[in-house]
Amino acid sequence: MSGLMTLAASCQTMGYNTGERVQLDCERSPIQSSWSNVYTPTRTKCFRATSESADLISVVHARSFEIPGGYANVLYQDTGHNTYIVQQSVQDVVRRHGEMFKGASGWGEPRTENFAGKDYQMQDFALRGKSCTAFLLAGPLAAYFAGHRSRAFGYACANRLDRELVERLLTSFTYDVSRTENAPVKPMRSEKKKGT
Repeated sequence: MSGLMTLAASCQTMGYNTGERVQLDCERSPIQSSWSNVYTPTRTKCFRATSESADLISVVHARSFEIPGGYANVLYQDTGHNTYIVQQSVQDVVRRHGEMFKGASGWGEPRTENFAGKDYQMQDFALRGKSCTAFLLAGPLAAYFAGHRSRAFGYACANRLDRELVERLLTSFTYDVSRTENAPVKPMRSEKKKGT
């Protein structure tokens, strides 16, 4: 989850713990779906990570879902303390999270789709015999800065991923970081870097 494109308008990090990587109960994840056909298996964990840079206040949540005929992986980034996310295309976001798309092929042209009044940047591709769509939903532009305070992105793959399924899926998601307040977390093991 590293390498997120953010910028800081000023450094206001008092009381902020950088570089946190934790697991949390998926019921407390800010990423939720109202669609009864979408669920997170009990074996799957939900994750939260904070920026490793002391001058960037950024939190990323990740959650995987089983969907009809396939799966989806969704990330939600939220910023604070005058940190803003640089505007990017769905291709730029995909490139920064290349491990999610290892083996992907047949990339289509980027496009914008409007679902329930929200503009999603999208791009189709194939992965391990399934048809897939990558998506990016940027939050409103931050005042005075050419960037966003939040964004949701990820991809969905299914045996038959048509526009109806994609619309039903994406409009079922909600993003609310207040759900994580006081949620118990479990630190993730971090690999020790060479020479440290």
